[in-house]
Amino acid sequence: MMDIREAVPEESEVLQRLQAKAPQGKSLVVSTVNIPDFFSRARVYPSYKVFNAYEENRIIGSAACAIRDAVVGGRVLRVGYEFQYFTSPDCRRQGVARSLRHTVEGYLTDQGVALSYALIMEGNTPSMRLFDLEGFHLHRRLVMPAIAVIKEVPVPDADKIRSTTPHDLEPVAELLNQTWRGQDLFEPTSAASLARQIERIATLDYRNVLVFEEEGRILACVALWDWSKIMRITVLRLSFRMWILGRLLVLTRVSPRFLSPGDTLRQMMLTMIGYKSSTHLVPLVRHVNNFALREGIEQVFCVCERNDKMLESMKGFTRVNTGVNLYVKLFQPDVSMTDAPVAMTGFDM
Repeated sequence: MMDIREAVPEESEVLQRLQAKAPQGKSLVVSTVNIPDFFSRARVYPSYKVFNAYEENRIIGSAACAIRDAVVGGRVLRVGYEFQYFTSPDCRRQGVARSLRHTVEGYLTDQGVALSYALIMEGNTPSMRLFDLEGFHLHRRLVMPAIAVIKEVPVPDADKIRSTTPHDLEPVAELLNQTWRGQDLFEPTSAASLARQIERIATLDYRNVLVFEEEGRILACVALWDWSKIMRITVLRLSFRMWILGRLLVLTRVSPRFLSPGDTLRQMMLTMIGYKSSTHLVPLVRHVNNFALREGIEQVFCVCERNDKMLESMKGFTRVNTGVNLYVKLFQPDVSMTDAPVAMTGFDM
């Protein structure tokens, strides 16, 4: 008989081994394992829960959720985010994921959240089917652009780029609020909340929260979240199309090497993205590419709308766009998502 209860820290190693057996991706299939411990991924959020499914005290599946404030239809409400669902290979198609989903929903509704959402990679049919059956609807098709970090590039106005200090947090918060005001799922921020976020997330500090400043005005900002410090990503296989792309990059000497099965993929997520104009982001993105190259990062990515201005700052790079589906389920009758664009925090994925 299956039992579901909250995970405990002592189960970290067992969960890491089970997580490694749940590959992800389509064109690039990878194995992901949270490091240095399994709960490091969930601790990015100030409020989270991890639930496990057990069969005779053996863990056969797991799921996580987080709660945060976000704009929904012009109001700031509590919302839930669901992530990191996986099931033991020998227990798939036995209702494990649905049972975990019911537990997650019960917890979220008890906490009074207005809605729950999930981000599902294009081509992940089992997950899309699960959330369809659970009453979610496909609200928006987003994109995850990934820059291939191949070579150093020139950075215009490089002298205007610097790391933040605590004194910058107020104008940075103001810039973020101005950039994303009116968009659903954006969480209004403040200097105090940014400081708490930087303090809470072990892989984030003032040195990798960058600003583009001109004549004393902060015109753009971006934070670099090094995923390789909270998640080990191992390449299992590549699609034929991606393999051909890799061979072309090597043969044309655009890149000295490309990914192969067994490689550990180092990725960096862009978050805290704010700007007065997309032109102010161009120097920052180019600076980030060069920084990532020095650090041995192979990909820099984010999640955004398909027509987001962020994409304009990535022109000229070798880039792979992956579709990401935003699924939403409403829990309260007076709540609805609008046709407004959605703002992704960069911590969800």
